[in-house]
Parts: sequence; structure tokens; C-alpha cells
Amino acid sequence: VWTFPRRMPVIETVPLHCWADRLEALCATLPPLHRVRVMAEIDTTQDLARDSGIGTLVTTDRQRAGRGQRGNRWADTGESGLAFSICLPATNQPERSLVLARALAESLGTLLPDRIEVKPPNDLLVDGRKLAGVLIEQSVGAAVIGIGINVGPVEWDEELEGRAISLAEAGVQCDRLEVLELVLPAVVHAWTGE
Repeated sequence: VWTFPRRMPVIETVPLHCWADRLEALCATLPPLHRVRVMAEIDTTQDLARDSGIGTLVTTDRQRAGRGQRGNRWADTGESGLAFSICLPATNQPERSLVLARALAESLGTLLPDRIEVKPPNDLLVDGRKLAGVLIEQSVGAAVIGIGINVGPVEWDEELEGRAISLAEAGVQCDRLEVLELVLPAVVHAWTGE
């Protein structure tokens, strides 16, 4: 069982070059995570996490070729979005993905009480619009869990208008790193069953 703060303070954006130290300290409390890669720009966090092995967290300022379930493209929102992947041991429990989505919804629910809905298999909705998505890719003993969360955008490309929502648009102003620090323990604990 884990607990979350009731509300996240509004603070200035933490510069990307400061992320690694804070994330390494957090990962030290979240076995099996032990390696952090913070990238300015990358095609996808999924591939680097997989290539770096079990225990790796990868996050980036911008994803050029993020992907979602069933080969769908994840539209990157750059510096106003959060994209990260973690590589953990694989599981043979198919329900684990729904447990993961529910844990993510519960942790983000501390920011938006009673507003987040899990849409199976792994999407999080607020007011019927997509706030976050989860991608799980398993092979050869490893599971790469990719998560994208719309943190700051309030304007959308035509294809996403009316379909996507951000924390900011839902009334919550917060820092991307603090959102990652909030949800990462929930994701790891939900996947490992601890």
C-alpha cells in the first residue's frame, strides 16, 4: 500500500538538467529500478529502456516517434507533456496491465479527485477526453512500460481537439518532474505486486 499527497503545489518548472539527480534518488527506493536516462530528445523512450535493460527509467523532453497501443502514434506535446518508460521483469499475468492503469489513475486522482476514468485496456480519461496512455511491450523476460501524460497543453492539433485533455486544462498547474515523481512509485508497485 502506498500513499500520495492530497494536492500538488504549483511551482516553477524544474529544468531538465536537474531531473537525473532527483530521479536517481527516487529510483534507489524503487527496486528493481537502478538506472536513469534523461534525454533532451529521442525517437521513443520505449526502445532505449528496452536496450538499457531491466531496472532502467528513461524520460525525455521530446519524443519524435512515440507510440501507443496497437501501433497507434502518441502525439508528443513536447515540453508540456511527460513521456517515460521503465523496463521491469516480464509478467505472465494479463490482468497486470489493468492493475497498472488503475494505479496510475489513483495516483493522478490525487490531483483530480473523482474525475479520472480508466478506459480499458490502458487509457486514462478526464471528462471523456484522453489524459494519459500506457503501452506495455513484453519479450524475452522484460516488460517495457511506456506512459505518456498530458501535463500542460491547453491548445491541441486539429486531430486531438476535443479528444485530448491535460492536467492544466482540467485546472491543475504542476511541474512535469513532480508528476513523474508522483506516479512512478504507483506504476512500479502495481507492476511488481508490492
